[in-house]
Amino acid sequence: MNNNWFRRLLLSYLPVFFIVTTILFIIFFQVFNEQNRKEALKANEFLASQVMQYLDNSLRSIDFKVLREILTNSSLKNYFAVSGSHDVYAGIQAVQVIDDLKIDFPLIDSIYLVRYTDDTVFSNGKGVPIGEFPDAAFIGESRAANSQKWVGSRDFKAFDEAAQPAKHVITLVRSVGSGQGLIVVNVDLQTLRKSIMQMYDPEFTFVNVFNRSGDSLWENNRTGRDNASLASGEVFSEFTSGYSGWKVETGLNNGKIIKFALKFYDIWFAFAVAVVFIGVIWVIYVTRRNYKPIEQIVTLIQTVSSQTQLGPVKENEFRFIQNTLERMIDQTRQYQEEYEENLLLQKKYFFQELLEGAREFADSDLQSEMRKFNLPELADRWTVAVVEIDRYPQFAADYHEQDQSLLKFVLISILQENTRQEGNEVWAEWISDRRLYAILWLPETMQPEEVEHQVLSGYLDRVEQYLNFTVTIGMGQAATDLRGLRSSLKGAVRALDYKAVLGVGQIIWFADVPDSKNDVYELLKTISLLVQAMRVSDEIWEKHFDRLFAQITASVLSRQEMINTVQLLFQQYKREFAELPREYLELWTALLGRLLNQLDDWETADDLRLLCWETFRELAQQMQTLRYAKKHRTHILRIRKYVEENYHNPELSLNYLSNLFDINPKYLSKLFKDEIGEKFVDLLITHRIEKAKQLMMETDKPIQEISEEVGYTNYNSFNRAFKNVVGIAPSDYRKAI
Repeated sequence: MNNNWFRRLLLSYLPVFFIVTTILFIIFFQVFNEQNRKEALKANEFLASQVMQYLDNSLRSIDFKVLREILTNSSLKNYFAVSGSHDVYAGIQAVQVIDDLKIDFPLIDSIYLVRYTDDTVFSNGKGVPIGEFPDAAFIGESRAANSQKWVGSRDFKAFDEAAQPAKHVITLVRSVGSGQGLIVVNVDLQTLRKSIMQMYDPEFTFVNVFNRSGDSLWENNRTGRDNASLASGEVFSEFTSGYSGWKVETGLNNGKIIKFALKFYDIWFAFAVAVVFIGVIWVIYVTRRNYKPIEQIVTLIQTVSSQTQLGPVKENEFRFIQNTLERMIDQTRQYQEEYEENLLLQKKYFFQELLEGAREFADSDLQSEMRKFNLPELADRWTVAVVEIDRYPQFAADYHEQDQSLLKFVLISILQENTRQEGNEVWAEWISDRRLYAILWLPETMQPEEVEHQVLSGYLDRVEQYLNFTVTIGMGQAATDLRGLRSSLKGAVRALDYKAVLGVGQIIWFADVPDSKNDVYELLKTISLLVQAMRVSDEIWEKHFDRLFAQITASVLSRQEMINTVQLLFQQYKREFAELPREYLELWTALLGRLLNQLDDWETADDLRLLCWETFRELAQQMQTLRYAKKHRTHILRIRKYVEENYHNPELSLNYLSNLFDINPKYLSKLFKDEIGEKFVDLLITHRIEKAKQLMMETDKPIQEISEEVGYTNYNSFNRAFKNVVGIAPSDYRKAI
């Protein structure tokens, strides 16, 4: 077959595959690049927040410490309180305060004190007039503005550092007292910047800090973004401090390269659009070029289907082709299924005709039917095997109908496979729900016993190995004609009838079925003794029950014979119970109905024995309960009368009555509840309280005496019981009447 059409399609659409792949790669790198950009933004936002937090915490800590020293340090107060420089001790104490602050905060470069009382600046352990101090101009501005804010950035040089260059600092100015002076704290920006640079890599990231005026803290007297020496790049994030008002900006260095890498997304997107556009043009071109063969196919289908439409079809061409092919396939499949279904039904019907003898076949007709169903030609000898699923009700309950059909198919498949492995042929059909009937071809040299050992034994082993249930097989005798085949079927079915006594999960050959030793007289005798013992509730019925089923097993009865024996037992029960009171007959009728519903679910004699045993045991127990209740029903009336006559006895209780009338206390309590409708204690209390109410109405006896007369030796117990029954105390009740 020429594959030009396949190659044309392949070469036509293969470029589209590469185009789509390229687009996917572009989208991947674009998404990856965008993700990196987002991560960079998040990282810079975090860095900016950390820098701002570090700056605020550092400056707040210094400010708080200085303010605390101003308010609480007595040495600092003493220094600003004296006038003149003659108090050396006050200066020493001030130096100690300044040194402590520098030790606590390494960011502090210098501290000097300005005292207005004598216009003196104290720095580095020395006091000089303000006019001689290098920072006199800044002091004047701060004094005039009364500023208490951080000032930055600026250049600062102490008076004893003339040879040293000025340092770039930020300054905290705090007033002392009510115009006593100032404390000026200078923080070295170089040290502060080094501390901040430990948080990031300057090679890739920059951090700029600007004061309220927009000046950079890192460079003096220059505006932040106009300063060429500042780290530059695209600003990714910025934060403004609510404390100092300073702004922190962060971003990436080497701006041109980073921007090109980040903005290359636009180039990728434009390239992807161009590739998609080219792919669309290519697909349109290829589709137009290859459309002509499809058009020819559509025209051919229209011609074959005798359609009169000459122009282009209104519906989609591919849909038209698909619908036409689907109709053809559906019709073909439908014809095939109907043929196969009819063939299967005919084959099963033919199978039943062979076994049941519903139709007589001439040799030529028989051979023709066998060839029709693709069956092997009949040999001289056959045999019939019947495979029955053990405990079929349980099997039907455990598996869904579809699963049951599948498992039955598996049983046939295993049987066919096992038989053919031994060089034999088999024809098996499910004639009933639980039984698989099979015809086995016997070679001239093989006896039915050999079939049992060579074929069916392996079949049982495989069923037990692979499935969760067992089967029992009945084997008939060998046959040489159709009449013998039908006789073999009867033998196999008869063999299965003895599965109940011989056991399940085995092969039962008709020749191995023992002769029945059914002694009807002995069975009837045992049944009569059993029913008589049950009628009088004699426990010896259990012995007769065991003897009955032992006789059934020893007699080797078939399933039907066992059912007949049990029905004899039921009839005997019915006759005997007809003479008993109505409640006994109703009890037996209810239990018998339940037992009859379960009689189809047993497989072996042991199963039947267990079903009957449970029913008879329940019958014996309920009959015993009925007799026991009848026996004590008259007692309970006597006991109630005794209670009503001896209610005043303080010792009256359940134990007292059980000893008096020889009845178990628990059973006596149950009798009170069942027969009288209330508990013994409630009955006794109610009777006593009613007598007490009668005595209070008819006599003037004291309540204490009345409580003793009705059986209460303890007045509190009588008072509590009276209130529980009547709802009020005895004294209130007497007043009310």
